[in-house]
Amino acid sequence: MEDMISRIVDMDKKARSLTDEVKQSKIDYEKQVIRTKENIKNNFLEKAKERIKINEQAIRKKADEELALIEQKNSAIIKSLDDTYSANKDRWINEIFERVIG
Repeated sequence: MEDMISRIVDMDKKARSLTDEVKQSKIDYEKQVIRTKENIKNNFLEKAKERIKINEQAIRKKADEELALIEQKNSAIIKSLDDTYSANKDRWINEIFERVIG
């Protein structure tokens, strides 16, 4: 009988030990899942930042090109206005003078 009780106590100790191992294994697995999840999230964020940086550079380059084109057009318009003024200023001054006086 005592042998039977001793075996039951040993089986209970083994069962408790196995239960503790399973609980610890579960905790370790959950920690591993959390670390893996964080790694995936961090990798995704890094790739997103790289894509944003590439897109930002492309957009900035396009904006600079458009600005240069607008500045070139504005310079051409200013030159045209200056040329027109230079060619017609005396005639316009005389015409204004004649309209005011006449």
